[in-house]
Amino acid sequence: MRTVTLQSLLLRAWQRVGNDASTVDNIPSGARTMLTAAANDAIEQCWTWSDWPELMREELRTVQGDSTTGFYIDYEQSGQTAMGEVFAVLRDNPATHVAPRQLGYTLLGDSIRFPEDTDLPASVYVRYRTRPTEYSASNLSATVPAVLGKAVSYMLAAALLEEDGQMDKALLMEQKAEVELISERDKYVFQQGQTQRWTARVNQY
Repeated sequence: MRTVTLQSLLLRAWQRVGNDASTVDNIPSGARTMLTAAANDAIEQCWTWSDWPELMREELRTVQGDSTTGFYIDYEQSGQTAMGEVFAVLRDNPATHVAPRQLGYTLLGDSIRFPEDTDLPASVYVRYRTRPTEYSASNLSATVPAVLGKAVSYMLAAALLEEDGQMDKALLMEQKAEVELISERDKYVFQQGQTQRWTARVNQY
């Protein structure tokens, strides 16, 4: 996955509002803290704006529980990537099946729950979005998915302009951020052909 640093996004935003962005030292520490907090909000918003291929996973997960406790899969399992939003649970391997069968489920708390009468295999494939990283002003070298970079920098510029009371200019930056997100989504849909996979639902609630 292509990435950019958090520092590069802060500098780009700082430059967009007319400041000297030749070095991060030109951004006052208070502004850096504010921008990092705004970056966490902006990154989370952009992260969930679309089902970006870079941030999606389809992984085999072990079904937990038994007939007494019910069958479930925790969002956080030892040795596995913590899951964000869950989009599908599949009986078949999506890498080898054109139309993998989709199992019915409900989301309850921090787990995926299955109907009692579901004929479950020991392991199933889960399609989910990864969780966004929480960033800190003390680690500006941390990386951000490049697909979100330009939109996030526009949103950070908007935050700076709002702080300065320039609401019209801030709104323009927010609009540019949305245009950038649409542009990036169109790239993978229309140019790269990354459309949503077909599934066939079985044992639906």
